[in-house]
Amino acid sequence: MQYDKTYFDNPISRLDTGSKKWDKYRDTNILPFWVADMDFPTPDFILEALKKRLTHPIMGYSDYEPSLNDSLSRWLSNKHHWDIDQEWITWTPGVVPGLNLAALTLGGNGSILIPTPVYPPFLELAENAKLNCVTTAMKQVALKYSFDFDQMEKDISPDVRMLFICNPQNPTGRTFDREELDGLASFIERHNLILVSDEIHCSILLDKDKSHLPIAKECPQITNRTISLFSVAKTYNIPGLRCAASVIPDAQLREQFRTVMKGVVPSVGPLESLASIAAFLDESEWTTQLNSYLSKNSLLLKQAMGDRMRTPEATYLAWIRIDDLKIEEAETYFDQYGLGISPGDQFGDHRFVRFNFACPEKQLRTGIKRLETAIDKAPRAT
Repeated sequence: MQYDKTYFDNPISRLDTGSKKWDKYRDTNILPFWVADMDFPTPDFILEALKKRLTHPIMGYSDYEPSLNDSLSRWLSNKHHWDIDQEWITWTPGVVPGLNLAALTLGGNGSILIPTPVYPPFLELAENAKLNCVTTAMKQVALKYSFDFDQMEKDISPDVRMLFICNPQNPTGRTFDREELDGLASFIERHNLILVSDEIHCSILLDKDKSHLPIAKECPQITNRTISLFSVAKTYNIPGLRCAASVIPDAQLREQFRTVMKGVVPSVGPLESLASIAAFLDESEWTTQLNSYLSKNSLLLKQAMGDRMRTPEATYLAWIRIDDLKIEEAETYFDQYGLGISPGDQFGDHRFVRFNFACPEKQLRTGIKRLETAIDKAPRAT
């Protein structure tokens, strides 16, 4: 199949499908640009893998397909030049469960450190695991965000045991370079920390000059201090088929992870694993064409927003500055103009909103017009 512009331009109704994204605004004229899933069809080769399994009439208790481990390891090797031991892999029903399981390995003792802004589940981890949360602001120059190691040194407390990041970064759209990862690795070593890295957006690269660098591979000095989380859910628009890999090279840390998971968090089932296998083994032009379409969408949004946003290097999410607007409740305000956005306070910075541009161009253009109107009509802060 050709994944050309016509393919991605095609609008598809998601009503009556249980869509979290669209049902939030059911029976309103609000267009949703909030939660991070795409309004594009799941690729045909993934649907075919599911249909083939569904020709069998029994859906009993099942383990994931045995080839799931092999497909992930081949994908990491081919796409990211990282050769792993398959024993390092533990499967969970999504990246967010993996994040929470990582926090639970600390047994309720100590604190975790989280650079902000960051997507909301990160900011719920400490409470879920009965830990303390220390947030540390990232630095930004012209809306380009990076780790602020000086600030991190000031903010870290002696009881911090684990650091959580996402790379590519949600919501700022950064994909961190080698220098940044080296600096982070030094920080991890210096403070004797475990690093949990959510890398779910690693294949959604909009800047052709950028590449994704898995920190556990790029910085071998901290490989045994890492939990790396991978999933194809974002790239192939299958978040409803919950499947993610936690890659944990250190045997003791891996056993702690599996222990807190035991009896509470299920592994993935056959449909989820078949969908992921099909994605890991994909040799089509899907990712290339998807990234090309998303890149053009990001430029449309950038042209409209100007210096309110920086063109993201990765992800399909824009981080838009509204600090000059006198708005008390951003979500409620933009709702009035038919826009469902994610307010920045959920990410740790109320001065911004997050906008998901993974949708057909016509829908995006409508959203941009509404966004421009909402900004134009907003009172200015004094």
